[in-house]
Parts: sequence; structure tokens; C-alpha cells
Amino acid sequence: MSQLSSNSNQPITSPNDQKDYLNFQLNNGLKVLVVSDPTADKAAASMNIAAGSYHEPNAWPGLAHFLEHMLFLGTERFPKPDAYQNYISQHGGSHNAFTSAKDTNYFFDIQPEHLDPALERLSQFFIAPLLSPEYLEREVNAVHSEWSGTLQNDARLRLTALRQAFNPAHPAARFSAGNKESLDITSDEMRQALLDFYQTYYTTDRMTLVVLGKQPVNELRDLVEQHFSAIQQGSVTPDPIWPNLFTQEQLPAQVDYLPLRQQHQLLLLFPIPDQTANYQKKADHYLGGLLGHEGEGGLLATLKAENWATSLSAGTQMSNGKQALFSISLELTPEGDKNRQEILALVFNHLALIKEQGIEAWRYQEDAQLASNAFRFAESTKASSLVTHLAMNLARYPTQDVLRAHYLFDEFDPLLINNLLDQLTPQRLLVVRTSPEVEANQTGQWLPAKFSINQLSLDLNKTQTKLTTQLPPANDYLPSNLALKKGSSVKQPQALIKEQGLEVWHGLDTSFKVPRAQVYISLQNPEVTTNLEARLLAQLAASWLNDQLNAPAYPARLAGLNYNIYPHARGLTLALGGFNSEQPRLIKLMLQELQAAKVQEAQFARLKQRLKQNLHNQQKDRLVQQLIRQLYKDAVAPGSWSLEEQLASLEKLSTAELSYFLTHFSQELYVQLLAWGNITSEETLALSTQVKSQLQPKLNASDVDLIKTKQIPDGQWSKKLKLDHNDRALLFYIQAKDTSLEEEAKLRLVNQLQSAAFFHDLRTQQQLGYAVFNNHLPLAQQAGIFYYVQSPNNEPDYLAEAIEAFLRQDKQRIEKLPSKDFQQHQLSVINNLLQADQRLSERAQRLWQEIGNQRQDFGRRKALADSIEKLDQPSLLKFYEELINRYRGTYLLGTTPEARGNPLPGMPAATESWSAE
Repeated sequence: MSQLSSNSNQPITSPNDQKDYLNFQLNNGLKVLVVSDPTADKAAASMNIAAGSYHEPNAWPGLAHFLEHMLFLGTERFPKPDAYQNYISQHGGSHNAFTSAKDTNYFFDIQPEHLDPALERLSQFFIAPLLSPEYLEREVNAVHSEWSGTLQNDARLRLTALRQAFNPAHPAARFSAGNKESLDITSDEMRQALLDFYQTYYTTDRMTLVVLGKQPVNELRDLVEQHFSAIQQGSVTPDPIWPNLFTQEQLPAQVDYLPLRQQHQLLLLFPIPDQTANYQKKADHYLGGLLGHEGEGGLLATLKAENWATSLSAGTQMSNGKQALFSISLELTPEGDKNRQEILALVFNHLALIKEQGIEAWRYQEDAQLASNAFRFAESTKASSLVTHLAMNLARYPTQDVLRAHYLFDEFDPLLINNLLDQLTPQRLLVVRTSPEVEANQTGQWLPAKFSINQLSLDLNKTQTKLTTQLPPANDYLPSNLALKKGSSVKQPQALIKEQGLEVWHGLDTSFKVPRAQVYISLQNPEVTTNLEARLLAQLAASWLNDQLNAPAYPARLAGLNYNIYPHARGLTLALGGFNSEQPRLIKLMLQELQAAKVQEAQFARLKQRLKQNLHNQQKDRLVQQLIRQLYKDAVAPGSWSLEEQLASLEKLSTAELSYFLTHFSQELYVQLLAWGNITSEETLALSTQVKSQLQPKLNASDVDLIKTKQIPDGQWSKKLKLDHNDRALLFYIQAKDTSLEEEAKLRLVNQLQSAAFFHDLRTQQQLGYAVFNNHLPLAQQAGIFYYVQSPNNEPDYLAEAIEAFLRQDKQRIEKLPSKDFQQHQLSVINNLLQADQRLSERAQRLWQEIGNQRQDFGRRKALADSIEKLDQPSLLKFYEELINRYRGTYLLGTTPEARGNPLPGMPAATESWSAE
């Protein structure tokens, strides 16, 4: 007897989507979508449970998140606590899970031939998990460490403040991450609550499963039936009836949050009905587009002209089935923070303008056309991202629309748009202000957020503004030609020009069946590499050009033509992507603005302030980011400067100096250009002629230095820092002895062999912290690997000893590893390395990096895979012996919030004496 019923209501796909889909339901009620992709490099699966932190009992904040952690620690069929993780890792995959307000999602990807056993292991989470009492303490420690890592995270702290403004009877007002205090594992009631939550909500009526593999859909259906039919149906439990997000008395109100970072933000929140059921009409998206439009005369452009704001976005968030919040988020300047009342008046004036003039069918049709183009030419996404997205959509939308729900603009409903506008009033407003000038009088219970909450008094009759805004005209950047160029696609770029001042690369690639192209123009000036002032001016120049283009080129972004100007250690790069028909216009505009070099005083002040703020805020980045940044500073040359040096140099810069830099920067240039995708060699040559005539580059490639890596001397070296964070952390870095393929191959394979074991030993067994991982990390063109542990209470010297002990003890495990398992790890590294590009932009970016690194035969990836394939266990063990006995440079970077404590192992690092080859 069949264990499933097929559903003829199958997903509507993009014309560019060659995958097969089959939707069905098992007899136990589990809703399933399988996806067949014969070209897939990875198989993947995602199980979504339509229950999250909103569903947990008030007595145990964080219970849903804690249960998510516990399911990974063994099942009756696979009782080892790392069985699932080990299998996925060994077979070239990755895995994760997350808990949100109304969902908990488990997902993985893996080499396609190992999908069947991986599905078996995942299915047991929902059939017979152990939820062993012996692991409660271990995993609550992991949850606690995860919580500890957010104590200096502004986004989490601001959310803590925001929760206090919600109706206290609504679950959105509760703490949801969990820690040792909220999850008392000594309590029998907590253990029972964990089991009750699993029994109540982990039922098939709340589950949606998506599986992607190379097999035909019928074979994938059989796999699902085989492994997931044993999930018990359970009794249907409806969602609790939640009250409104705000009581009638709570609004209007203002939350003032005191941030750790230097930041000024104004977040305007209005409760509206949840719009998920109206997904085909997109009324909230329509309003968000008119509010967030960054073109000339719009809300943001007007605020920028006053030097009051730097960015603006608008849209719906926190949809909970009954209600949602419509948000207008503004990043302000310090000057804007002083003029909040006038900004609010301007926002409400703009809302009135939309109501009077903005609800028009042609605007809706334009949105519909843009979305239709995006869906028609949708490109592939990573397998794990796709299945996760679809599993969540399957719980929210009819099956036929799970792929296109976010693209649908099927019905212009002026009444619905007006109804939403009617709810965006001062009386229904919650303002969340973020500013260093805030005077806080409250501290959060679960996270140390500093904030205050007060009733908001906003009388628009008294607060007038002379500023005016306008609605956007019709978009003149809509693609005029969506045809694919004729000719055969190539695998790698061809050099069209290599001469003094200029090299031009081109590749026709229509293999993704999209009328898109990627264009990169790298403007390289040797002074930027070696001179701090020039490096800062290059950063300001990139910000300036992006700012100059933002208003006139914003319609291009909406039309699917993206661009970015970014600084790097050799100068600036102008990057364009998306639909290619209008790219020549945008490139012409870029070059014209660059040559005109018109910098306004107020504009420069805003850009300088933002760069200064960004530099200061680096001190509040995640610890692993700060330690890796320090590693780059110490081990890469030339051009590494301390934060203090950068801030001191930035302070001296003026508008005149940026104008001078822009004018003279182009006089000493070497230019690299790549055009890749739906673009011909003739079009590329025409573009290069335009670039050459306007910029007249004259340097040679040899005049612009490649960034070089300093060689860390053999032995162990260390540096202890006192970064501004409550946690301790240790980055244990091992550098290759040279840039050879053989060194990189061995380091990549060691990293793969130890990934699951390192996590299991130091996190699951020793419980040293939540953030425990290792990875391959090249510096410039030299390979390396690192091991990282972040801990709320273990000092970095202890973490260093724990990592050292693991490295020495793990040698025995690698020695005893069966040959078959060793070869499987080899294959995993090779498959990941040679994984096919999913999108045109991904391929172009990879090739562009090869051009920039002077690896212009484009064969290194394949050569590296060949080197990995040639390795055997004895030779790798010999190499590993050299690693642990310090025949490679090892650099330990640790941080602790206290000045006291033991020194790190190893010799103090005299990084300035390390030489760059």
C-alpha cells in the first residue's frame, strides 16, 4: 500500500528553471516537495517545523532554541552525539538549524550520492531522538555561550529594548535565545516541558520537507517515503491565540536605545495586518518601494541634501499571522539626529503625497514588470539555501506559488494600499531612536541593553518643514533588449588587449540562459598600496562615487542592473552586473562623474563622518573578525596601519584633498578590465576604447605591486590583545611554508579531516564555547588554516593549550582512519573545490579574482584538485607531523577582557621583522 498521495497542484517554475518538482503528502500528513536536478553538485534537504519561540511556555524562555540544539545529540538509531554531523562533514556537506519566532528549520547539503543515508539520519530527529539527560548540561552550556556572544551585539540589544515596548502578553515581548538562568536543567519541570514541546509541536501537520537530489522525482519520493513515513502524525494543536502586538494605550511611543557602536538610526514602526495572505497583491511592497525609492527628489535624496541621512529602507517585518510591523528605517548623521522632528514631519508629508498622487496603476505595472523579468531570468541558488527557502514557503503559500510568491504582482488593489496607508499615522507610531546621545534609564533583564521608553508627543501642526519631496517618474532603465547574443559560450576569458596602461579580458557566456553581463574595471595606482593617506582617499573616493550615482542610477538598480564602486589595496574597482542592455549608459555615467570630480563640502563631511564611524565600529565587530583583521595586519604587506593611525590621518583630510586625489588619481593608472556574460568582444573593445580615451592609463602591470604575505618563521609565535568584548577567544593560525599547490592541497585536506572532530571535541565534549570551528584561510596567495574558539569564561592561554592538545591527540585518529574514509574526505575537498558555478556573477567573480592575482591561465583550481587527489595517508601524516612539531609558522592571537592572566604559549611575535617574499 502506498504511503503517500500525489498532488497535481505542482509549483509554477521560471522558464529558466530546468529542475523537476513533485509535490505530495505522506499518509502521516507530512507535506513534501522533491526537486530533481541532474546537474546538481550537492544534494540537500530542509525540514521546517511551523513552531518557534512564540510557542514555548512563558516559564522557560529559549526552550524552542534549546530543543533545536538537543536534536543534534543522538537518536535511537544513531546514538552517538556526533553521528549526524560526522556523516555530513565526511561526505563533503554542511549542516545547520535555526529557531525563529514561528519556525524551526533543520537543513543540510551533501555530495549527491550520499543523500539516502543523510536523509535517514535527519529523519530520526523527528522519529526517535534521544534527548538524553546526560547532554542537557553540555548543550545548555552551548546555548549559554551563544547568548554570551550577543551581549555586545547592538542588533540583539536594540531588540531587547524594543521588546519592552510590546504588549507584555504577546510572545514577541519575551526573551527567546535562552541561557543557563532561563533554562534550569536541574528542574524536572524543564525537562518535562522540553518533551511536551516536542510532542505537541513536532507533528506532521506542522512539518514541511523539501529534498533536492540528482535522482528523478519518483526516486526521491521513494526515499522520502522510506525514511519519513515513520514520523508519528500526532494530534493537531492549533497556534495559541496571541493578543495584539501593542495595547491601545501603548502607542504612540518612543524607545531610545544607547548603542555600543557609533550609530544614529531612526526606526519608525506601525502595526498593520499581516500581509502574507495578500502576497499576490504586494500592497505593502508597493508602499515600501515609494517610500524607499532613492532617486532624485525622493525622501532619501532630500534628506541627504540636508546632510541628515545616509540610507533609508521600508517594508514589512515581524509578520506573525495576525499582525506585522511596517517599518521605515533611516540611518542618520549626527546632524540628522538633531533634526528628528523635522524628519518625522517630512516622512508624514511624503506619506500624504503618496496617498494623494502615488496610488496609480502604471506604477504597479512597472513593479510587476520588474518582478516578472527577475522571475523569468531567475538563476540557481545554493542547494541548501533553495530547500530552506522552499520548506518555509511551503508552510505559507499554496504549492503552485512556492517558487514565485515573492515575484507575484497579480492584482492592483488601490483600496488595500489606501487601507495600509490609513494605518501609518502618528497615533499608531513606535519610534526607535538609536544614538550615542540617548539618556537611558532602564537596563534589559536578559541582555544589558541601555534604553528608555516614553510616550511620544508628535504634533504635526506644530512641526513644519520647508522641505519637499516628489514621487519617482517612470523608470527609463527597463531593459530594452533581453535577447541572448549569438555564439558559443567559452569557459575562460580571452585577452583582447595587453598593452601599456591597459589589459582587457572578455568571455561570451550565455550558458546560464540569462541576458546579463558582469563588467569589472580595476583602476590601479601604486600610491594607494603604500601610502596611508592615499588608501583613505581611495576609500572616500569609492564612497563619493557611489553617493554621486545613487540618485540618478537608482532606477537602474530597480530594473535589475546593479553596480558598486569598491576600494581595494591597489585603488578602485567599478563593478557592474545584471541585465546588459543598459550597461553602456551606466558606465558612461560612472566615468563622467569620476572625471568631473565635483565634491560638495556637506557631502564630504557626511562621507568622512561615515568612514570615521565605520573605523571606530570595527572595535565592536565579532571577535573572530577582529582577530582575523589583526592577522592580516601582522602578516600581509605592504599597507597595514593601526586604527589610531588611520583615524589620525583621516582627521586631516579635507574636501580639497579628495577633489585633488580624484583629479590626479587617474593620471597614474594601470587598468584591468573584464567583461563576461551576454556581451560580445566588439562591445568589450568599444568599452575599453571609452575607458582608455577618458582615463588615458599609462603605467605597466609591474608598476603596481601585488599584495604580499609575510612569512611567519617556523615555530610558535603569539600576541595577546585586550579587545572590547566580554568573551575570551583564541585564533590558532598555521601558515603554509610557500605558495605551492602541494602545501595548499595538504592544508585543505587537514582542515577537512579535522572539521567535525575539532567541533565535537572542544565544543560538544569539553564545552569550551559556542563558536568553535576551523577553516582554510589564505593570506593573499599563501595558504593557511586556523582553529578558533570563543569562550565566555576560559582564558585564551587555556584555549591555546586545548587546541594544542587536540592537534596532538588527533594524529592517532587520522592514523587509524580507514583508507575508504580518508579517500572520502579527499573526494569531499575535491568536489567542493570543483563545484560548478551556480550563477553568472559567481563565475565572473571567480575569474576576476584569478586575473587580479595574476593567475591568468585560469587552471589553478583544477591543478589544486589534482594535487589533492595524488595525496596518500602516509604523506599527509608526515606533513601533519611537521605541522604539530612546528616546522611551519604558527601564530596565536588571543584576547581577554582583563589585562591580567597568563601569557599565551609561544614566543612574543615581532611581526615587523617578518619578511615578505
